[in-house]
Amino acid sequence: MILSIIVTYFPEKELLEKNINSIIHSVDKVLIWENTPSAQCKSYRFINHIKVEYHGDGINSISHALNHAWRYAKANGYDYLLTMDQDSYFEDFPRYQRQILFNKEAPKGIYSPSIEGRIVVGDFEEINMPITSGMLIPVALIDQIGGWNEEFKIDSVDDEFCLHAHMLGIKTFAVNGIVLQHRLGIPVIRKFLGHTITLRNYPPHRLLPIYKNNIILVRKYPQFPYIRKKLNNWLKQVIWITLFEGNKAKKLIAILRGCIAGLTKPI
Repeated sequence: MILSIIVTYFPEKELLEKNINSIIHSVDKVLIWENTPSAQCKSYRFINHIKVEYHGDGINSISHALNHAWRYAKANGYDYLLTMDQDSYFEDFPRYQRQILFNKEAPKGIYSPSIEGRIVVGDFEEINMPITSGMLIPVALIDQIGGWNEEFKIDSVDDEFCLHAHMLGIKTFAVNGIVLQHRLGIPVIRKFLGHTITLRNYPPHRLLPIYKNNIILVRKYPQFPYIRKKLNNWLKQVIWITLFEGNKAKKLIAILRGCIAGLTKPI
């Protein structure tokens, strides 16, 4: 049996409906964890379906929501947990389900779709860092990992979970032919030297924990060089912010504060 958890925060109706409609006929239950403030959350309950339950206790934390779903899955006999962001949807979730649940050749591990059409080599390609959205995880492996680290509330939740899994020898795989459409941030398109650049356009209050948590992960898991490559990508974002984004001063100050917090936090 598959339990899905979708974490929402002022969700867009069309995207959330696409999200749920892409999985609802193939999973056994969907928990919608509302990080939208309780006084407003009822206005964002767009889905009324027998398989859908609304949960949440006002804590604005993705890791807390995922741990809630893990406990729910264990208490109710689910075999797999599907974790989803609100701004994602599958192109063919039933195929994803078949390739993992009904395939004797499927390797044991944590599964991920291809994000927006990335080519997957082989039926199951071992990868470093799948994102939260679209991960299909055997509940028994979550038990082994011990759930999600709630010190990471919103940003780097997926990275820390997968790095911890890799420490235990648990592998992560992208599944061939499975595409997840996924939106990051509040995207803005710009042209630069003949190239199209997609800016994530995160506000300052998101940038601080992003940089803080990435630096903490580099310090906490030095044996995994690929996490340093991800930090290099965030360094590139500083250039894009400086060149193209608004509110530059506040964003760059937030990044600096995040870097200092990440470097000084005890590990």
